[in-house]
Amino acid sequence: MTYNLIVSKEAHEDIDAIVHYIANELANPTAAVTLLNDVEKSYHAVVENPSMYSLCHDARLSSKGYRKIVVKNYLILYRVDDEAKTV
Repeated sequence: MTYNLIVSKEAHEDIDAIVHYIANELANPTAAVTLLNDVEKSYHAVVENPSMYSLCHDARLSSKGYRKIVVKNYLILYRVDDEAKTV
């Protein structure tokens, strides 16, 4: 069953800032688009199979159920709520 994805406002802002920085400050719009596409692909994958990514290595985060997705040099942290079917 597909889960619903909830992306926090802060996460949206961080991704926007990173993409803007890569496209404008580093003058590499192709890399910015590639990164954004990779983030979107990870979103699609995680809603189909929320357990596919490993728990965080940090004991405090893993004890709270946080998992991590590595996209290029960036980490996306998320938690799965099986009851609500959300990520």
